[in-house]
Amino acid sequence: MKQNVLERADARPKRRRGRSGVVIGVVAMLTVGTATGAVALTLSQQETPVAAPTQTQEPEPSPTATIPSSAPITGTPIPTATPTPGPISSSGETVSIPGWCSQLVPTSSYERFFGAASLYGEVRTDTEAREPTAAERTGGITDLGASLFCQWDNKGVSEGLVINILRVTPAEAVALEQRAVVQSGQCADHMAGRMCQYEFRAPDGVLHAYTTFVRDGISVQIYQYDFPTTGLLDAVVEQIWEN
Repeated sequence: MKQNVLERADARPKRRRGRSGVVIGVVAMLTVGTATGAVALTLSQQETPVAAPTQTQEPEPSPTATIPSSAPITGTPIPTATPTPGPISSSGETVSIPGWCSQLVPTSSYERFFGAASLYGEVRTDTEAREPTAAERTGGITDLGASLFCQWDNKGVSEGLVINILRVTPAEAVALEQRAVVQSGQCADHMAGRMCQYEFRAPDGVLHAYTTFVRDGISVQIYQYDFPTTGLLDAVVEQIWEN
């Protein structure tokens, strides 16, 4: 994944054209206590790639030739690595990201968590933001480079909720925890994973809450602003790991 977690946390989520309401502050979020009504936000940082040293050698002269664009290219095929499925849980089962936002919580609990808020969601990769495929909607997102972004907000008011689910490296998981500590948050073991929470109140009085949860290489990141919930993180974790 070319963009790491802290980078995604500093970007602001995009809103659909024509939709009213306040744009959610940060796309990636750090966790906030869901049991206390807090929500989470995803954080990310950008790594600057270091170029490997290059070697120069004198090219041997070769005759020039023009190859028609339609001419077939022949040669020894270069083997490509077979992509592996998503992270493996402690039970040995493959863990996939839910294929759509409505699948993050049980159907019977959807209204309790999100009410009548408008939903915008997309699957994000290094190169695009797209709708989930039919296979992803039924079988989950197994592409190691893809994440699920979901945003709920209420028209005309400054309140909303973002959930971002993505795969993280051990270093990215540590960075999420360090970010929470810097923000005077707290981290603890939770539901066989690691959860961090912090929150702050903006000058306009709106409470912003961030929660992150990491387990089996998957991070659930929730960001809420003036959109309290109770038990949201636990419901999402159960949907991913226990269903």
